[in-house]
Amino acid sequence: MTLYLPSTPLNVLVSVALAVHQRQSMPEARSVLWLIDQSNTRANLYYESVLVWEDSPFDSVQILPGLVKNGIGRGKLAERRRNFQQIDQWLSQFQAQNGLPNVVATGSDRRVEFQYVMHRLSQLGARPTGWYLDDGLYSYAGRPHHWLKDGVNALLKKLVYGFWWQEPQTVGASSWIDQAWLFRPKAAVKPLQQKTVHALSEDWFRASPVQAFCGTLMEKQGVVPSAIESVQTLVLIPHPNNQTKIHGYARQVQALVKRLLDQGQHVAVKYHPREQAYDALELAMDAKVSVLPSDLAFEMLLPALPETARIIGDVGTALLTAKWLRPDLRSYALLNEADAFSRRFIPLMQAMGITTVGSIQDL
Repeated sequence: MTLYLPSTPLNVLVSVALAVHQRQSMPEARSVLWLIDQSNTRANLYYESVLVWEDSPFDSVQILPGLVKNGIGRGKLAERRRNFQQIDQWLSQFQAQNGLPNVVATGSDRRVEFQYVMHRLSQLGARPTGWYLDDGLYSYAGRPHHWLKDGVNALLKKLVYGFWWQEPQTVGASSWIDQAWLFRPKAAVKPLQQKTVHALSEDWFRASPVQAFCGTLMEKQGVVPSAIESVQTLVLIPHPNNQTKIHGYARQVQALVKRLLDQGQHVAVKYHPREQAYDALELAMDAKVSVLPSDLAFEMLLPALPETARIIGDVGTALLTAKWLRPDLRSYALLNEADAFSRRFIPLMQAMGITTVGSIQDL
């Protein structure tokens, strides 16, 4: 049995595609989904969509909260202790019923829930195989490593959680991970290439059950596929934290949308899921601008985009997944070489076949 522990929408989609593929290639394969670190557990779009998914490959689905986000304060520790107790209960049910998982898959081995599951399974006598599922940018750009900060953080977590905690230098690099499932294995950072590597096929994401799941998510968010099918340019807005790292970002994207409107285009804008405001940058300046739901992952919208559409973004994973899942679409990264934060992503985007431009006039 494979236990999937996704925490992000991309993790969910990769888990769905891989579980469907496993079921199609090995009908006896069994899968279970636990959504972890969820800021919304009462009306969670992905949890509820899996529950009503008629062709779901998952025997069961559960959800764990991640409501407390800052530091390792008392609130966060209390929440995680409750999560550990819930995990223990679920693992006991597995042990009493159909046996413990032999594979545990995650989009980040830095998630404490994943490491705790691996630790407890080891204590219960199981020897689970750990899978890292491609979570995008950090698989290829790596994660900045600060020996002092990371060392202190690792020590604190070992003291708080237990000496089973590991602090990988980049996601997927811990010894809990045996295999890495990646979109572009040859381009991955060295620590991931040292694992047993498998390629994720774009065909798995075209499977009819996966497409149906994406359609369910769109329907729940009130997104009509016919409205997406007329989009000429989709503009992707990065994580709010990354916006602050790009000098003059708001002015730049506002000028971009205005330029596209002046060309008579139907423009769609997709904010990052962490953006809470409906239209934080005030881009819906015309009836021809559609603001798509921010909490619906961009990857779920990809099947509905027409072949003639182009996608414009900058830093982040969304442009990469567009290239991987819809290579027929034209993708552009608006990255100014004069901006230090943007500049570091130019080689990666170019290596992935994404056209990089320095200004909106080049689009």
